[in-house]
Amino acid sequence: MTKKPKVTPMATTITDPQAVKFSNEEVRPLCELARAFNAKVTDMQTSWYAGINNLFPNDSTVLDDGRQGEGVSVLTGADINSAVSTLIAMLNASNAQIIDKPCVRPLEAS
Repeated sequence: MTKKPKVTPMATTITDPQAVKFSNEEVRPLCELARAFNAKVTDMQTSWYAGINNLFPNDSTVLDDGRQGEGVSVLTGADINSAVSTLIAMLNASNAQIIDKPCVRPLEAS
């Protein structure tokens, strides 16, 4: 008696124009932004832990970047430390395999 080969059911296809548009205009571009963000944060993290972090005490010491006249917020060492920590946490919470798959354009060097 010959055994019949197991037949795997075919996957259905999403063809709804609204779904395709959402994927192409929302998901893919946002994943490309997220991938670029992750690359920038990775570069920043390398610089941070290479010693630049030593220039920012985690306290109320004000960063004098000469931008007060432009109306931008005054930053302290603690602000910079908090921002860096948050950016690194965002990077660590990301899943590169999931983010990279929808990307269609090469990652541009910054």
